[in-house]
Amino acid sequence: MEGRFSEKSDVFSFGVLLLEIVSGRRNAQFYGNEHELSLTGYLRSEETLSFKTREAQETAFDGSTSNEVKLEPLFKLQVLETATNNFDISKTLGQGGFGAGKLPDGQEIAVKRLSRTSGQGLEELMNEVVVISKLQHRNLVRLLGCCVEGEEMMLVYEYMPNKSLDAFLFDSPRKERLDWEERFNIINGICRGLLYLHRDSRLRIIHRDLKPSNILLDHELNPKISDFGIARIFCGNEVNTTRVVGTFGFMPPEYLMEGRFSEKSDVFSFGVLLLQIVSGKRNSHFYGNEHGLSLLGYWLYVP
Repeated sequence: MEGRFSEKSDVFSFGVLLLEIVSGRRNAQFYGNEHELSLTGYLRSEETLSFKTREAQETAFDGSTSNEVKLEPLFKLQVLETATNNFDISKTLGQGGFGAGKLPDGQEIAVKRLSRTSGQGLEELMNEVVVISKLQHRNLVRLLGCCVEGEEMMLVYEYMPNKSLDAFLFDSPRKERLDWEERFNIINGICRGLLYLHRDSRLRIIHRDLKPSNILLDHELNPKISDFGIARIFCGNEVNTTRVVGTFGFMPPEYLMEGRFSEKSDVFSFGVLLLQIVSGKRNSHFYGNEHGLSLLGYWLYVP
């Protein structure tokens, strides 16, 4: 009305933006209706007595409604069979049912074929779709789509030409490329991805299976955290579960024995992963030897 502006102008705009974030309502929706109010005017009216802030809370999988779960683009089975040469075993990318392929437009992809016999197959697929579709970070693998056709359940990811971190750490010729600067950059990238999952993303995510085979490397050896099939959306400080899943040697004691997990569970797994990156040793090589220790125990107790 008067053309005057100051820092308070931005503060007012931020207040309106804050109301939109909390309410999930557009400010413009209230102009021209029977109330002729902006969102701020609406919230001052008597109708705000019925306003529910809990509707704006993020939920997924353990408490999501059907309209909150949006499937990524669906690929036809025939397209993926052609892209992977009918899932040619020679194109397998490490462990975990991954296979490389190329779409008709030339885009390279990685296809994760979920087990037909596993009762958790559909749950794992839905969990990955729900979780990854809400996340975007340079250190997280990108989900391109999925395929659910007959008994087949597949996830389609961006292709990582250098496969997984374990393919470098434990392969004599390839690990020569991992000088200390490169190892530090990989550690730093994993940290950034993990920090995003725990603190900076729309949802707080506990990965629950952080290990070298779940860290993929692009053509410049930038790390990307993958495999969110058993990840959980986290709303509190600590959660109990009766279904303990993950990889032995990477799970903290309180999770393995009591089913309690939190952000600290991923931090524990990251610590073991860090030891592997620095030492170049497998965690499992220390089980059943004369010390009877994991890699973590070896570093703590063996001089």
